[in-house]
Order: sequence, then structure tokens, then C-alpha cells
Amino acid sequence: MEIFTLDFWKGLFNDLTEFLTDLPVQVVKSVLSAIAGLIESITPPEFLNYSLGDSLGPAMGNIGYFLAQVGMPEAMGILAAGLAFRLLRKVLTLGQW
Repeated sequence: MEIFTLDFWKGLFNDLTEFLTDLPVQVVKSVLSAIAGLIESITPPEFLNYSLGDSLGPAMGNIGYFLAQVGMPEAMGILAAGLAFRLLRKVLTLGQW
């Protein structure tokens, strides 16, 4: 009755090498999760309770007017049409282009 056959040693070696290659990943994962826990435990200062929308809210009308004057809606339409053409060409030619 041979318990320690060649297949047993091969399996043991493969398991050991798999464990040793996964070990650094597990160590890095645990260290990064500990760092993330520390960062999440920090309370933010009071001045960070405002959102970007609160800060830019009064200027949105002026920004929209400026973008309309420089032709941003037309430019976005041209870019969208070009992207739609390219995607349609890829679909119709089955990715050959």
C-alpha cells in the first residue's frame, strides 16, 4: 500500500506553489483593506460638506450661454454622428474595418 505516490507529490507541489503565488496577493489585499478602513474612519472637515453643484450653481447660466455661443451643441452633434457612423460601419462589416 503506497500512500506517497508520484501523483500525491505532484499534487502537493502544485498546491504549495499555488498557495505561495496567492500569498502575496492576499497580503497586499489585507494591507490595502486596512488602509482603506483607516481612511474611511477619518471624519471630513466641515467645509467639505458642500457639493460641486452648490459651488457652481450661480455660474451655470453663464457657462451654458458661453458654451452655446461657441457652438458646443453643434460640435457634440458632429462628434456623435461620427461615432455613430464608425460603430455602424463596424457592425455592418463585422469588425473588418
